[in-house]
Amino acid sequence: MASRHTLIFIGGDPPHPNVRQHLPTDAYVIAADSGYAHAIAMGLVPNELVGDMDSITPIDLSDARDSNVQITQYPANKDLTDTEIAIASALKHDSSHITVVSGGGDRFDHVLGMVHSLASIARTIYTTLLISTSRVSYVSYTREFQFDTQEGTIVSLLPIGGDATVTTTGLQWELTNDTLHSFASRGVSNIATGTSISISVTDGCLAVIEPFFLNPGDIS
Repeated sequence: MASRHTLIFIGGDPPHPNVRQHLPTDAYVIAADSGYAHAIAMGLVPNELVGDMDSITPIDLSDARDSNVQITQYPANKDLTDTEIAIASALKHDSSHITVVSGGGDRFDHVLGMVHSLASIARTIYTTLLISTSRVSYVSYTREFQFDTQEGTIVSLLPIGGDATVTTTGLQWELTNDTLHSFASRGVSNIATGTSISISVTDGCLAVIEPFFLNPGDIS
């Protein structure tokens, strides 16, 4: 089966304008509620629109219907967030890589919940969050993560859901089977020493955060 990259656009502030160049052109696109407008602004017509539709505008909802977008509306009183519903839909479509696109916003509770929701699927699926100027990549014990960067780039490593045992190459403060503890910030603000970084995790789940990924001119 061919791999499928799924993009999920969520509500909140518009995504960073530089995000478009980092998105695949042939991805399956899911919009969560008012994330529909953000997808359209990027020139992408969603394949699906999901959520309780409490924030999408009537004009955008009408446009989705006119564009034959598959729409699944949920009740407002539900256990899952719209983002989690979109993730569940992506999993049903056998996605091999899920990228969530977000501009952030003033709902820190939603952002924190989203960070943890994505970590829950990272053991089986390549998972990425593009939010504000940051790229968040998830690394679990099932795979090694390698990526290109530029010298001097800040890279933070934060365990999600518990401690993580981590080995790195290409960072100023290298880790060799070191334990990064949950509820601690030892992994914040490491620095790339070259143009390539490799990170592996033998236990736990790690969020690899490049805070200026979408604005590489500001790496300090």
